[in-house]
Amino acid sequence: MKAPANTPLVWTFTGNAKDIQTLLAGSARDLPRPALLCLDRGETATLLGTAALNNPEAVTQAAARLRAAVGEAVVITGDEADYADTPQASGWLELPDGAAPPLTVPGADAVFTASAAAALAQGFVAMEAVILARMATADALRQQALTGLLQPRPDFARHSSNLPHFSLPRPTTVSGFAALSDPDLGLYAVVDSAAWVARVVTASVHTVQLRIKDAEGPEHRDFVRQQIRESIHAATAAGAQLFINDHWQLAIEEGAYGVHLGQEDLHIADLAAIRRAGLRLGISTHAYWEVCRAWTLRPSYIACGPIHPTQAKAMPWVPQGNDNLAYWCALLPLPVVGIAGMDVTRTEQAARAGAAGVAVISAITAAASPETAIAQLQEAVRRGRASPPVTAPLFPKPTLSPTPSPTA
Repeated sequence: MKAPANTPLVWTFTGNAKDIQTLLAGSARDLPRPALLCLDRGETATLLGTAALNNPEAVTQAAARLRAAVGEAVVITGDEADYADTPQASGWLELPDGAAPPLTVPGADAVFTASAAAALAQGFVAMEAVILARMATADALRQQALTGLLQPRPDFARHSSNLPHFSLPRPTTVSGFAALSDPDLGLYAVVDSAAWVARVVTASVHTVQLRIKDAEGPEHRDFVRQQIRESIHAATAAGAQLFINDHWQLAIEEGAYGVHLGQEDLHIADLAAIRRAGLRLGISTHAYWEVCRAWTLRPSYIACGPIHPTQAKAMPWVPQGNDNLAYWCALLPLPVVGIAGMDVTRTEQAARAGAAGVAVISAITAAASPETAIAQLQEAVRRGRASPPVTAPLFPKPTLSPTPSPTA
């Protein structure tokens, strides 16, 4: 059941140990559950009556038990990494490079829980609240080292040095993909055939993605291979940067310039093979934890969306708008692509927000004259970049309603 308004959003060992134990015992089924339970490994072991949680499996099992009995979401903190188990996603959050262990310093745990509660109160889902709490704590520790005051700066969420790494579905040590030949992606056409690739690059589009959907079976392999091969030929002849969506194996075999992966593709793609082949990598993101997961890999670019409502794909996400796009562009020190629902006006706005690329689908492929549409969209990019830039907010707005939530 949902906690009433006067129930703390965040429970801790210090303030709520008795209630946690009551819920674990199953003797008070009507006791409200907190939105987020924050414990360290020692506190967790004490509450569960187990040995020290000195391996990852023990931590994940403890989090699952606590979430089932006590909290809607759980985070178990540690000296080197935290584990979050939430309705949106579950995984490990590692500290930013060079940060001190966050909750071993007196008072740091209070910064963490207060920041998480503030994020939940602002409408962020639990996984994002944990990330913002981690960012605030990392920043507070740095400020304590400089000023003696354990307090995050107002703009702590605007510093990539505070952005934690989030574990991938399949563990990997791969990080750091080849940089783009031209980081100014500009108008980024997303099309579904080699014929369209040839058409848009002939019309002076220098960034294009071949996105062939519903062709994953072995019976489609030869067709997809031929489409990729022809697209590579057309893009290479035009000097364009071509990304192959999803079909990473064929992209490697055919010597493509780059691949673009969705979050679901990270479960199955051989990231090490993509990197060894020297392919550029773009990754789609929709929320903080997906940005953190992409950031862990240091791809060639990160796509953020949906910026506007779109009919291209059914998604649970709240359209982010230009302020969120400006936020991601300010936060991430690599090219950011804005995607979804783009037309001429929105393309200009995305360029003003700082997007290195503006991904467009139907505004090109459904246009009466695609070549005319391309010229208008490219002019919109130029106008946007010549206009005063959008001021990025200190925080993005939430991109997912608390219910329902996807799993990851």
